Amino acid sequence: MKHYNCVLLFGILMVVSSCGFGTAGSGSGSKKNNQPTWQWEQTDKSLTLLNGENRVLWKLNFDSEQDKPYFHPLRTPKGYNLTLERPKDHPWHRGLWFSWKDINGVNYWEEDPEIGVAEGRSIIKAVSIEKLKNFSAKIILNISYEEKGVPQITEKRVIEISSPQDREEYTIQFHQSFEILEDLRLYLEKPAKHGGVEWGGYAGLSFRASDSLVNHQFTTSSGWVNSDNITGYGEKERWMDMTAKVMGSQEYVGLTIFDSPDNPRFPSPYYVWFAKGEHAFFTPSLLFDGPMDLKKGESLLLNYLVLVHDGKKSNEQLSQFEKF
Repeated sequence: MKHYNCVLLFGILMVVSSCGFGTAGSGSGSKKNNQPTWQWEQTDKSLTLLNGENRVLWKLNFDSEQDKPYFHPLRTPKGYNLTLERPKDHPWHRGLWFSWKDINGVNYWEEDPEIGVAEGRSIIKAVSIEKLKNFSAKIILNISYEEKGVPQITEKRVIEISSPQDREEYTIQFHQSFEILEDLRLYLEKPAKHGGVEWGGYAGLSFRASDSLVNHQFTTSSGWVNSDNITGYGEKERWMDMTAKVMGSQEYVGLTIFDSPDNPRFPSPYYVWFAKGEHAFFTPSLLFDGPMDLKKGESLLLNYLVLVHDGKKSNEQLSQFEKF
């Protein structure tokens, strides 16, 4: 991934502890059998699920002035944070988020650090929230992808988050329906594997890992296992998992992104950008092997499943989540 020396002038970096939820505290909630009592916190910019000690489990941010909805913090059921928000090396990285790279030659990925949004806008038009009694949730977002105020694509995104109660994991499902308003090309910087630049190949649903994690290991559906520095990869996989150790503890945590058989070009190549002690990022890259041309009036449907888990998961355990 290309490096930029940017000064972050927009937004506030949230400092997130790497510590878990623990077993006692002075928050407003109470516990039964050492299990958190969950509660919701909702504003016009975010929806948050907290445990009984007012510690965030997950937060979905949808500030209309910042574009691009994203999850941060995103914690495991035990309370360990997985995500990094707007790091100095890439201030457009937003924990767990979706972004196109290039639409008709306009950049929708990298953002101007002075204003916090990209040249191509991913504007949040409306948000609908359904909070369920078991503390699962369904959020519907309407997003408009615009160039100089002219819509190119509209998206209806449905995000379904499972209940975290009595489990070592929970899931986040993305159902994305894109309506094409103009003839266009979805593109990204050509990866080195196809004769392009070293850092090329990323776009779509993406994950930037917290810097409180160490001893990373990437695992895929084909059995590939990697803990070495890498930029690229680019092999087709049904899923990819990153499991890592929480700094200063003996706990392991992880996040898996599953591609869907219903997606075009399934299975997608996965792009990885990893350097020990510096950064960890990966994405199922729909456009890794080439651009996608779409005509006005066409639709594009994408589905992904994200698994947030405590502990290590075997390939057999992860494969059980493939059908969603």
